[in-house]
Amino acid sequence: TQQLEERAKEVGQHAFQAVSSFAWLWPFRGIIFAVTNPKLFVSVRPALLKSLALSTVIFIVLLIFTYLPQMAILALITGPLAPLFAFVLIGAESVLILTLLAKPLFLEPALTQVFDATLIARGQRELVIQGKKRLGASSGGKGRDVGKALVRPLQGFTPSGIIKYALSLPLNFVPAVGTAFFILYNGVREGPGWHSRYFQLKGLTKQQRQAFIESHRPEYTAFGAFTLLLNFVPFVGLLFSFTNTIGAALWAADMEAK
Repeated sequence: TQQLEERAKEVGQHAFQAVSSFAWLWPFRGIIFAVTNPKLFVSVRPALLKSLALSTVIFIVLLIFTYLPQMAILALITGPLAPLFAFVLIGAESVLILTLLAKPLFLEPALTQVFDATLIARGQRELVIQGKKRLGASSGGKGRDVGKALVRPLQGFTPSGIIKYALSLPLNFVPAVGTAFFILYNGVREGPGWHSRYFQLKGLTKQQRQAFIESHRPEYTAFGAFTLLLNFVPFVGLLFSFTNTIGAALWAADMEAK
């Protein structure tokens, strides 16, 4: 019992530090920057349209075939809040399916372009240029290998991450606090992934990355949690992957400037 109390206290303290860090504002700043800088999306317009179409189709399919059964189960646990929690659960499931389908097919290269373009727009052109040169040298000048190296770091979900995300979905069935724990848990796991591209451009080693992440753990939790919430938005959730990427790049540029 004492261990559970201590663990609960640690979680509460971490959540408070995450909220008070205001890092959760970066996804919203990404939205504003995207609206005021539409040129960022000219080269990735096909991926944007595919994202919108795929998000709409998957959410509608889940809504038709899984909403009522999941709401019936949740009604036994959460009572009158079941319709809301079932809606959130569908959003979480759609994120998982979209990750499996969209990112390998067309999303990853587009997100890489947007991340780099945002850094350049915020005065970090040299970081991008030097980072790409370093990647080119490390791959022995093979263009195909460079392309793969540039894309891979922006995978928000690794294979093991997808499994952990799927296994955490039942948390949404826990009354009252389940969805909050689901978002917090996945925020802790996935938050640092939004800066994988930044770490790569910087040329950080695995140990340096881990040390940096640990020193900014509450901020990454806040960022990861709110990017996940935006991805839950019906029909357009996948589009927020672009604005979340912009927010991550703005944050990286801000840290570089300091």
